[in-house]
Amino acid sequence: MRIELLHRHHPRHADLHEAVFRRATRLLGRMSHRVDGLTVSVADLNGPKGGVDRQCQVEARLHDGRFLHARARSAEVGKAVDAALHKILKRIVRGRERHVDARRHAPPPARGISAAG
Repeated sequence: MRIELLHRHHPRHADLHEAVFRRATRLLGRMSHRVDGLTVSVADLNGPKGGVDRQCQVEARLHDGRFLHARARSAEVGKAVDAALHKILKRIVRGRERHVDARRHAPPPARGISAAG
């Protein structure tokens, strides 16, 4: 899984990238084989004023070509990243459950009619 980090106004980019990678591999663990790549964008919306203004946007590229998006805000960058990754994980699991249910309830394939004669 490839992770691309986009950030605005964050002084410790290398530390943040490593933390995001650790959090993503930990949270997506069992579903990481379904994810080809993540683009994580972290921003401090109103600068050094404080408040609930750290925003994390995550875009996941899945192995089947689909894209999933999630956004979360928090007073801390780590919590915003965790919340956005949790949303992505829930959407991956939900999509997988829908796929399994659809296959489970699908009518059996039609058998060919043989012409005996």
